Order: sequence, then C-alpha cells, then structure tokens
Amino acid sequence: MFESASRVMYFLAAVTLGLFALLFIGLSALTVVEGMVALDSAVLTSAMLDGVGMIVLAIAVFEIAKYLYEEEIVRERELRRADEARRTLTKFLTTIIIAASLEGLVLVFEARTSEISAIVYPVMLLGVVTLLVVGLGAFQLLARKAESIHIDPAASEADEAEEDKRPAVEADKAQADGARTDGD
Repeated sequence: MFESASRVMYFLAAVTLGLFALLFIGLSALTVVEGMVALDSAVLTSAMLDGVGMIVLAIAVFEIAKYLYEEEIVRERELRRADEARRTLTKFLTTIIIAASLEGLVLVFEARTSEISAIVYPVMLLGVVTLLVVGLGAFQLLARKAESIHIDPAASEADEAEEDKRPAVEADKAQADGARTDGD
C-alpha cells in the first residue's frame, strides 16, 4: 500500500512540475511579446533575457519532472548496481549544470547592461557551476572504479540473506538478555 501511495505522490509531483514548466514557457513568450509591444530596444532586450532565463528554468523543472517519472514511477526496482546509480545521477546533475550555466550566461548579459559591480553574482554562479563539473568528474572517476570491482553475486545474495536474519537474531538476543535479568 505504501508503495502505491508513493508512486501516486511521485506521479502528482511529476505532473505538477511538468505543468509548471509549461507555464514558465508561456510566461516567457508573454514577456517577450510585451517587450516587443513596448517598441523600446532596451525593454525588448531585457524581456528577451528574462524570457531566456524562464525557458532555462522551465527546462530544469521539466527535467526534474522527467527524472521523477522515469526513476520513481516507471522503474520497478531500486538502483542496485553502481553503473545504474552513476548514469542516473550523472544525467540529473548534467541537467542542473546546463541550467545553471545558461542562467549564469543570461545574468552576465543582464549585468552588462547595468552597473559593472552587478557582474559579481553571475561570476559566482559560474564558479559554482565549475565546481559542480569538477565534482561530477570526481564522482564519475570514483564510480567507474567502483564499477570495476568484481562482486560475486552468490556472496552478495548471502550477505543480503544474512542482513535479513540480523534483526531476528538481535531480537532473540535481547529477549534472552531480558530473561536472564528477570531470572537473576
């Protein structure tokens, strides 16, 4: 029952995020049209940059919705293998990196039209994006090393069976310890 409820929640979240992405795209188009109607190049430029920012945000929101749908609703199993986890996380982080990079570029162009001191925030964002790329690269390297470690499936199944028995054994020990203290 809990599994079904969680799938429904993920589905509702994915649909809602998808609708938000569509709204961002519609709002972006509306912003650009308003800029065109103003018949002022500065207003139009600002509206277009805002529109690009909203489209980038829409793409990021849609990618999160797609991730939730693919990984939490369609897939019936957990990520058990290192290569599955690496691919999924890489895909997700790549989307975030691209969205943040595009937003940083939009902010750089916006800062160009205002005071030069406004460039600090876009540069900081692009610095964070650079750190994300380096972190993703380190993750890829470590994950590939983990994938190359050979794990015997029979041993892995035996470990899982042993873990399943541990709570029962610990409960038996606790019960036996309780009986000893009652008898003393």
